Amino acid sequence: MKTRIAVALLTLALGASPVLAGRVATKSVFETERGTRGIETRLAGEALRMGGTRLASPEVSITELNMRRNPAVPSGGSTRRRVAISVLASAVLPGLGELYLYLDSRDPWTLARVPLFMAFDAYNWYMYRDNHDTGKDIKREYMAFADAHWSEARFLEQHPCCVGYGGCESWEWYNEWCSDQGSDYFLYMPKSQDVEEYYENLGKYDPFVYGWDDWATWSVEQPGNFWTPNRTRYVSLRQESNKYLGRADDNIMYLIVNRVVSMVDAGWIAYRMGSGGPVERAGWDLDLDPGPEKTAVSLVYRF
Repeated sequence: MKTRIAVALLTLALGASPVLAGRVATKSVFETERGTRGIETRLAGEALRMGGTRLASPEVSITELNMRRNPAVPSGGSTRRRVAISVLASAVLPGLGELYLYLDSRDPWTLARVPLFMAFDAYNWYMYRDNHDTGKDIKREYMAFADAHWSEARFLEQHPCCVGYGGCESWEWYNEWCSDQGSDYFLYMPKSQDVEEYYENLGKYDPFVYGWDDWATWSVEQPGNFWTPNRTRYVSLRQESNKYLGRADDNIMYLIVNRVVSMVDAGWIAYRMGSGGPVERAGWDLDLDPGPEKTAVSLVYRF
């Protein structure tokens, strides 16, 4: 009896119905029409309505995807060091800076630059050596030809000014006393004073035709014609030599340009890597355009 009374009091304190037949009877909120309608109203009022605008999928390049797989962004000091190392490496050997950057980024387009720069560098070194050696061989040939067919003694004997004086005593005497001869005079520079100018002047200027060994007979057969066969042959050899030596100079220029381009390219790639952005590049590229149902792949050209 005391137990039942205690349970009844506890039930009343909790706001439940009185004790019936020894059981605790509680009234559910769903047993009344009013309570049911209240729940339905609250549920209907709390229905969540969502809306918005779908975002367009951005185009993603293969390079950017590769960068996302390697998202590490170095600090400012590390970026400067990377730029410096890549630029110096490309200055030593074009393409070496790009190879150094590829080891960090694993970007295929960075690696693709390496054989292009290196192959162009190797080609120009080979062509420089070939052109330089060929030009020097021909130079030795025309110098030997001049030594065999032109002489200072013959020049000082056959020159019209020297003939009038009964022969010039020396090349210094010629330069001093024959300078008023107009077109028949040009300052003579002996080989002992300047080798390059000496060999250039022998074929370039008419006053020195008097030193060629075929001048005496040629002047009789072709009066007024200063281009003897030996002088003509000599000049053609010089032109051939200069052509190859000029090509060698062009190869040196191409080697310098190749290094400058590789240095700028490597520095830019290193900077882009340090900034955390994709490695931008000019030229052909593949772009991916993910869509809701399919992904489009497009071939693009960037300027």
